[in-house]
Amino acid sequence: MYAVTILNNGTWLAPGAVIYSHPYGWREPVEIVQNFFLVEGAGHVALIDTGIDDLESYLTEEQCKQLRPDPSRTTRELLASRGVEPEDIDTLILTHLHFDHYANAKLFSRARIVVNRTEFLHVLQPDNRLYMPRKGFPRDVFAWLVDDAWERLELVDGEVEVLPGVRLIETGGHSPGHQIVTVETSQGLVVIPGDEVYRYDNLEQSIPVGYFYDFEKLVRAMDLLRSLAGHLLPAHDSRVHERHPTLRIA
Repeated sequence: MYAVTILNNGTWLAPGAVIYSHPYGWREPVEIVQNFFLVEGAGHVALIDTGIDDLESYLTEEQCKQLRPDPSRTTRELLASRGVEPEDIDTLILTHLHFDHYANAKLFSRARIVVNRTEFLHVLQPDNRLYMPRKGFPRDVFAWLVDDAWERLELVDGEVEVLPGVRLIETGGHSPGHQIVTVETSQGLVVIPGDEVYRYDNLEQSIPVGYFYDFEKLVRAMDLLRSLAGHLLPAHDSRVHERHPTLRIA
């Protein structure tokens, strides 16, 4: 059994049509947070996604005045608050390769790095670069993965148990090789949906996210998430902290 700790870099904004699929009519920016997850137990210290630093840099001056966010916290600071250094992480699981989920991968110099094979090959395919601007897909991290981290990189397919009680399920809706993560705890199954849903209301109101790769796979992923009885922890919903005020499920 594991303990899952919710880490949050801070608050920022996303376009409404990204968070909720366009036909539903949201146009105004939506306040989101940046959650990622520390998993400890069974002799392992693992991390699901990497967080992203300096969230203020993704806001305009006007948005900062409107939102008045608390200063964001770096991934290193958040781990240190839990008594963990980046070098302690033995397994880094990336739900997908969008910048806010992998940007800090280079912090983890000792970790086994688990990525979906389809996702990895997609971002490395030069034919796709037109649709992957550098701002959203920092290529220095991709270069690091195929060089410095090469011996620690593990590509997986389909459904696989990467640690005893930690399972990855390829869903491929939000991005070509997106995967969700389930973690067994004494309080029940923890389900980390990555970005197949951004917020609880994507699932509860059956409103798909607006940013997707394969709509059919996206809605299948939503059906799968509904079928998994457990604690759902969306990456971009502040209500995760309200539903789990201790920020820890063990």
